[in-house]
Amino acid sequence: MKKSLSITTVAVLLTLFSCKRETNKTMTVVRDCTGTYLRMDGKDFQVCNVGKLSLFSTGTTVNATFRKIDNCKRLEDKVVCTMLHPNEGLIEIVKLK
Repeated sequence: MKKSLSITTVAVLLTLFSCKRETNKTMTVVRDCTGTYLRMDGKDFQVCNVGKLSLFSTGTTVNATFRKIDNCKRLEDKVVCTMLHPNEGLIEIVKLK
């Protein structure tokens, strides 16, 4: 019984800690023909849900809570220029201040 309870406890803890983490940082809005990004410490993160930034212009500093994501259906159909914009990956904004 103790062994079963221990295994269950470990499984629950692993599940809780494996959830995607949210990060809260002060970031700068960056836009160009390749998309919309949030810049932090000189690194750009491409924003999936760009509508949340529609009221903010390029260069505006925002306090953003976000999480890293693997893909973004909203960006797959967008036509962008062929310029390369190096970035640290996709993020989804959870909350803005």
